[in-house]
Amino acid sequence: SSHMMKEEQILFPMIKQGMGTQAGGPISVMESEHDEAGELLEVIKHITHNVTPPPEACTTWKAMYNGINEMIDDLMEHISLENNVLFPRALAGK
Repeated sequence: SSHMMKEEQILFPMIKQGMGTQAGGPISVMESEHDEAGELLEVIKHITHNVTPPPEACTTWKAMYNGINEMIDDLMEHISLENNVLFPRALAGK
């Protein structure tokens, strides 16, 4: 995705080169995109009744909902680690 490309080609190289304190602009873009992703996840949760399969759902349907829940958990963990650990450390020059 475009988000990953920006991270891999712009932000992460800056951090690796010790330029994290100068990465405020790219970090702001990433945080904004993280917010957008969070909003989209809320839409998914809303239209899937908090990612709860209907009572009559077959095994395949339930597996899909489990996969959606895992994807949401993984993405939220990824966003949290970047926003709360990586980005503050980079901006602090650590």
